[in-house]
Amino acid sequence: MRPSFFLVPTVLVVALAAACQPEKTPAADAAGQAPAVTAAEQETLYRCGDKTVQATFRGDDAATVVIEGRTFAMTGEEAASGARYVDTRGNVLWTKGSDEAVLTLQGEQDRACRQIRDGSQAVAGVADGGPAPSSFQASGSEPGWLATVDVPGQPGLHVEVDYGQTVYDVPAPTQGPDGWAGTATDGTLVKLSIQRVPCQALASGEMLDAKAMLAVGARQLHGCGNVLAP
Repeated sequence: MRPSFFLVPTVLVVALAAACQPEKTPAADAAGQAPAVTAAEQETLYRCGDKTVQATFRGDDAATVVIEGRTFAMTGEEAASGARYVDTRGNVLWTKGSDEAVLTLQGEQDRACRQIRDGSQAVAGVADGGPAPSSFQASGSEPGWLATVDVPGQPGLHVEVDYGQTVYDVPAPTQGPDGWAGTATDGTLVKLSIQRVPCQALASGEMLDAKAMLAVGARQLHGCGNVLAP
């Protein structure tokens, strides 16, 4: 059989076309994880109805949005005003001005958002791995509890649980990046941990600086807390 002289040009054209295809940018994976961050970031925290939303913006190009432990990798798209970020499932965060936004989650109604803190207003010492703030107060309900650290007139870690029925005092707690721990005068192990995430107090509805978890012996109690002015 005589070889076809049309075969070589055809193969050459296909090879050149494949080589000229642009490289595809990796998309977020199925678990919603964002690609590695290579640009300057700006972190903003919003209160959107009943949800606290942490958004990390990379300009108008992309945003990583964390809501109740779920991560949404979003990309920017053209908007008539503000900046609009969407993911492949139809979830949207649309910023409006410097401190407002609208959150749209798939299958749910829009939520109006209000900025409650930007990255520059983080709880001192917790965001950068430094020591916890020097003076702090936390509380929770059901059952009611209160914990204070180095407040005026009450040095050390002072804890009241079960609506004040039981009191624990740790005269010299160990201070770390996430809180305080030590042994109370009666031998009970006590630890107050904090996490730099805005926290809404159940009793008052007030938005406080951080989530708090109190461990007293085998018990674990959850609540919110505030850094106290020196």
